[in-house]
Amino acid sequence: MKTVIYNCKACKTGRRVEYTVKGQSGIGRICEDGVFHYPGAYVQACGGGKPTFYGGDPAGICQSCGKPMAWGYLKATVVEGHVCDSRCTGARGHSCDCSCGGANHGKDWK
Repeated sequence: MKTVIYNCKACKTGRRVEYTVKGQSGIGRICEDGVFHYPGAYVQACGGGKPTFYGGDPAGICQSCGKPMAWGYLKATVVEGHVCDSRCTGARGHSCDCSCGGANHGKDWK
């Protein structure tokens, strides 16, 4: 299991998504459509700036503004003296240094 933290730079929305490791194919997940998707998403704009091509995981598109979100793998370090609180559960960054070891990092985001 690998955790990816998505961040929308336009509207400041975050999202935490769990990905499974799938052999030689790399890291990804099977979405509701039954298709294996890799982390990240991209939109190619054409004409009036409307998206004409989409690729990657649908989780990488912001539900608020429709733009692709920046993403990164969660890097967690267990720090025994640091108690987990809303700074961890509401975090949008890609690193976690607290007692949960990343288990609660970004959990408040859907």
